[in-house]
Amino acid sequence: MKTYALSMDKNLVAIGFRRVVAAARAAGFDIQSIFFLDNIKRASLSGSWWKQNTDTEFSVNYVKNDEAIINLAKILADADNLIFSTMSVQSKFVQDIIRETKKLNPKIVTLVGGYHPTIFPKDAIEFADVICLGEGERTLIEFLKRVQNGEPFDGLPNSWFKRGEEIIKNPQIPLLTQDELDAMPYMDTGLQDNFIFSLEEGKLYPQEQKDVIQHLGTTYNTIWSVGCPFVCSFCSQDTMISLNKGFAKHRGRSPRSFVDEIKEGIKLYPTDYVIFWDSDFWGRNIEDLREFTRLYRDEVGLKFVISGSNPVSIKEEKLDLLLEAGLVRIKMGFEGGNEEILKILKRAGRTKKLREATKVLASRKNTMVAPSFEMILDNPLETTDQLYQTLDFLFETPGPYTLNLFSMHFMPGTALSELCTDEIGVEEEIDKEYMFSYQPTHINNLISILAIFKPPRFLFNFFKKMIKGREHVKAPKVKKILYHSMLVRRAFNQARFGDYTTFPYWVMVYYHKWRLFKNRLFGNRGGKTIRGVSP
Repeated sequence: MKTYALSMDKNLVAIGFRRVVAAARAAGFDIQSIFFLDNIKRASLSGSWWKQNTDTEFSVNYVKNDEAIINLAKILADADNLIFSTMSVQSKFVQDIIRETKKLNPKIVTLVGGYHPTIFPKDAIEFADVICLGEGERTLIEFLKRVQNGEPFDGLPNSWFKRGEEIIKNPQIPLLTQDELDAMPYMDTGLQDNFIFSLEEGKLYPQEQKDVIQHLGTTYNTIWSVGCPFVCSFCSQDTMISLNKGFAKHRGRSPRSFVDEIKEGIKLYPTDYVIFWDSDFWGRNIEDLREFTRLYRDEVGLKFVISGSNPVSIKEEKLDLLLEAGLVRIKMGFEGGNEEILKILKRAGRTKKLREATKVLASRKNTMVAPSFEMILDNPLETTDQLYQTLDFLFETPGPYTLNLFSMHFMPGTALSELCTDEIGVEEEIDKEYMFSYQPTHINNLISILAIFKPPRFLFNFFKKMIKGREHVKAPKVKKILYHSMLVRRAFNQARFGDYTTFPYWVMVYYHKWRLFKNRLFGNRGGKTIRGVSP
């Protein structure tokens, strides 16, 4: 039985996809994985920030190539089944691929998993034979067994399927326990049976080590815990919890098993950093963090970045533990800077909690990179007066810090979209880029200045007076200058602490070679063993 599994994330991180495929391969199924990228030659993660298009109409799916989709369908058509992991922003590509493939092989069976079918199952089941809602490891294994044996999909856990025009909704099963997660195979980060489809070229390439390095640099990317207890109104987490209340809890491998998985993963490529993409890494209990710190510090010894943090979880004891383990930088979601908007967004921490978290981080400013606070702009529910409150809040926030600025994106089905009136409306095009395309208004540009430097009070007040009454006038050239100035300021601060995770891959490669040289020249005195292999 021939199976292709496609990750539609448009990068090579694809942590959930890699874990699900690893489980199926360990169960004895021959699966060829394909990572769907815009262009194999253009880095999808390392150093990609500098080259991002900052236009307000920029789309995630800006690469269009219908001929390439047809070429891919010709490759896939000899399979018995196709597996997809997709977010909503790439779901249109999945529809097109399935349609073109079924023209060539009507008997091919398709399974679509990931966030899109979990959040929008009624849409996904329209173009897939079977969809997976929630966890997919056991569902995929059982699906493949049934396809292989020609058995129906009745009772297939965590799934919907079509029988003619009828949609059959199978039951959800309990989520994997920690013991069951520990028993799962490690995430598949190897090269064997892994391919890259380059959309702009319309070509399929065997994945090589140079591709991994070009797209990820010298980073190893992983997630410790799945689940999040918070139900922010702009997020789909409330839908996940309604599917299974277990999604509100932190679940993951034991510290011992998780560190062992990291140790296996970093053997394959030159590695200087680990990036954790958990929704709230800090939410783990203190006992787990103590054990993780001891094991990671002694057995891995690499710097790491925490890419998901909630201010209410930031505690001094946890921060000191993770700094001891190798923490070098964190990202944390603020989303707003005034009480009214934080209430609308259903943030667990209001301005008082945000301030407490920033004070804790500022007290460790000489031991880590300036933290990055994520802010949502262009919110039609936020008044101009509230924006000025946010400005003042950020000005009073102890530094140093930088900002990641996002444009508000109303995703249908979220609690926030239900608050919208007809005048505001809900964005129907789910592929619009929300991360870089915030409006270049004067007030947004003034917020971005605070990510570069904190001006004296008199100058800050002067800037506010300058834009008074013209807050929403657009200045795109100013935005572009400020955006790149933010990146330069961030780069200098990261370099100070040896954190090159957002730099172009070749910078990380040279840094890795420098570390290897120092290790050979001076040994391991006063430092950590160099991990990974030489590029």
